[in-house]
Amino acid sequence: MNEASPEPDSAAPHALAKPLTLAATIAALGVVFGDIGTSPLYAFKECLRVKDAAGNFVGVSMVVPTLSLIIWSLILVVMFKYVLLVMEANEDGEGGIMTLVSLASSKDPAKGKRKHRSFLVLLGVFGAALLYGDGVITPAISVVSALEGVKEANERLHGPLGPEFLKYFIPTAAILILGGIFWLQKIGTGKVGLYFGPITMIWFLVIGGLGALALVLNSQVFGEIIWALNPLEGIKMLLERPTMGILILGAVFLSVTGAEALYADMGHFGQKPIRAAWSFIVFPALILNYFGQGAWALAHPDELLTAGFNPFFNMAPNWAQIPLVVIATLAAIIASQALIAGAFSITMQAIQLNYLPRMRVEQTSDVESGQVYVPIINWLLMIGSMYLVLHYENSENLASAYGIAVSLTMLVTTILFGQYVRHKLKIPSVAAYALLSPFIILELLFVLGNTHKVLPNGWMPLAIGVVVYYLMSVWNKGRIAMKQKLQLGAGNEECGLFLDSVEEHFNQGKMSRVKGTAIYLAGSTKAVPMALAHNLKHNKVLHDHIIIVTLKVDDGRAIVPTAERVRFDMRRPKFCRLDGHEEFPAVLSVTGVFGFREKQDVFTVQEAAFKELGINPSGLDTTYFLSRETIVRATSGFSLDTVQEKLFEVLNRNSLSATAYFNLPPGRVVELGMQVEL
Repeated sequence: MNEASPEPDSAAPHALAKPLTLAATIAALGVVFGDIGTSPLYAFKECLRVKDAAGNFVGVSMVVPTLSLIIWSLILVVMFKYVLLVMEANEDGEGGIMTLVSLASSKDPAKGKRKHRSFLVLLGVFGAALLYGDGVITPAISVVSALEGVKEANERLHGPLGPEFLKYFIPTAAILILGGIFWLQKIGTGKVGLYFGPITMIWFLVIGGLGALALVLNSQVFGEIIWALNPLEGIKMLLERPTMGILILGAVFLSVTGAEALYADMGHFGQKPIRAAWSFIVFPALILNYFGQGAWALAHPDELLTAGFNPFFNMAPNWAQIPLVVIATLAAIIASQALIAGAFSITMQAIQLNYLPRMRVEQTSDVESGQVYVPIINWLLMIGSMYLVLHYENSENLASAYGIAVSLTMLVTTILFGQYVRHKLKIPSVAAYALLSPFIILELLFVLGNTHKVLPNGWMPLAIGVVVYYLMSVWNKGRIAMKQKLQLGAGNEECGLFLDSVEEHFNQGKMSRVKGTAIYLAGSTKAVPMALAHNLKHNKVLHDHIIIVTLKVDDGRAIVPTAERVRFDMRRPKFCRLDGHEEFPAVLSVTGVFGFREKQDVFTVQEAAFKELGINPSGLDTTYFLSRETIVRATSGFSLDTVQEKLFEVLNRNSLSATAYFNLPPGRVVELGMQVEL
């Protein structure tokens, strides 16, 4: 973690204030729209691979209704829900499901609303946890789908590559590419977007042009394919053949799986660039490509009954096959970026809100506060993605595992957004959800359409989400229990009274004075820091200046303005001994307040305290005192069962130390250990 990151509101404008520029729009393309932009590689194909009761592919009769469902899903879910509505629910321009939790729950009065708020928070945490499962499978399916174009090109061009070679080539190449994707993450989201943006721009031009070409070459079916613009075509199919329709709708969902990234990554690039990129580049290209695939499918009904058809590659002319595979592979690499970046952001927010233990979080931009890299999450996602490639082998199997976790996350987002609408418009919850009913109905159908995937393959990303949710719940519950336990201990003495007793002991000559400044990190502005209590009890020394620093996260705000960053809670001036020959040290209690998307910066608070005291100590004159808790099992449990207590102990033992997390100079840190019974 870098030292002294710049203040977000002074060094970097928030997302709403970020200007609409071509550079910002192209950069947003490279990070935000990669996932949804590569959906044409597999979404329409998987829709037409749904089988009827006899085990046959649905065939040409389902092309227009399926295309209609895809088009209107893009319009309703991506354009209306996310681009126009949900992106308005932001905190200083920051988006994401944890931001939505804050906006949906923080406006409720405390009295009588705690259970309601707790439910919304847990719901949001569950939705966030599911994104980790999505973050594992998205890179795998995107890369494998693109590489399968090698197989299509080989067949079309009568190439020399045999089935046995391709069987091993595709997963091997996918593993190597995934390794490269995750290795690149350490350079930062902004730089990745800078490199990937132009490639993604080319990708959207290619798929839009490819779709337009297919419409021209298959113009004889234009009068039929144009009916896909009528939403009644898809609705009619759902009503007449509900079982088949629900299965197809589960595959249609693959065309909108990247929509959550638009909101999650809004803080990186801003509302205007994302909306401009969607309106003028992404949406037109997707519509053209899906219509092109539909036109090819209507013009080649016999090929839809074969096992290896892929409308995306099939509609391209022979000479374009190899270049298309190359650009598709590059686009697939980029597609992984949106959810990986989102996973990093969610992790940082969860750490700040005490839902995950401390881990190394590296700031990758000197300007944008939200651009972070979390090494452990990066490597876990990489291992998970590589395992899925080796386990499922092809895009068809991966697609059968893809969708259920994402569809649940989208539904959670809509539920939370309903609460935001209720607060914003000051209307009852029933009225708010009535306004959102088209989205709720469609997303419930998406969830229903993906439930059949759970037992074959879909359980894996769902299981990842459930495990992460359990870990987050145990950690949060354990931290609350630890805080309650500490408040029952010696450190619960009110700070002012404690210092009165210290002054008395100092006057009686029971304590010695040493030069320098001592900084104690505290969990509360009222109670005595345990490190301070233990240091005075055992070492009986006082420094010239004692600064008690409390770092707080405002879970209702993503970014806290500079003017509200630091507040001084208590100041004890120097007191003289009774004989007047020696002074009592100055004590200052200071609180630093940070938003849940900001890094907690000890040095910013420390400098404010130095200024308040009128001192300018050198680094060698400053010592940081921290307490480090060791969990021991109590004879009578506090609030955790045996499994939870052991898991919390493991998480606590392996969490990053405060010294490393706050980037404190190791040679100037004193850690005082203590045991906590849970």
